[in-house]
Amino acid sequence: MDAAAIPSMTDPPFAVPADMTIDLPAPPSVNRTRKLDFSSLRVTNAWKNVANEYVLVAKCRKNSPLKLSKVSRFELHIVMDERSRTDLDNGLKVLIDYLRKIEAIEDDSPKHMRRLVVEFGHAPLGCRVTVKALPPLAMGDVLKRAEATT
Repeated sequence: MDAAAIPSMTDPPFAVPADMTIDLPAPPSVNRTRKLDFSSLRVTNAWKNVANEYVLVAKCRKNSPLKLSKVSRFELHIVMDERSRTDLDNGLKVLIDYLRKIEAIEDDSPKHMRRLVVEFGHAPLGCRVTVKALPPLAMGDVLKRAEATT
């Protein structure tokens, strides 16, 4: 078999998907969503309803930024609007759980989420999330991990 007949690892289905970027409203602070009463549930549900509308609008664009197929190994880059009064870390739980709910990411465990960057910057709607897919582990790495766990 000549080299031209061997598929490249950059060709589908081996290629890593392109980065997925979505603008969402700024997530509510964990201080407002983790109270012991049920009023915090209203805050979270209201945010999810607005976020769902933003996702629906993004999916209807001609060139949708959302390729909603679960990304199994990824990095998350989250930009919160400069005018936000919330601490950077206070909205992460709701936001990451939402990404799991809409199946943009598979899971937020260390096996899947390999890096998380959160910063203030330009986020026109309050929060900009970029999911950067990572290539799957090489078979040698998988075998080494399997040996280490046995």
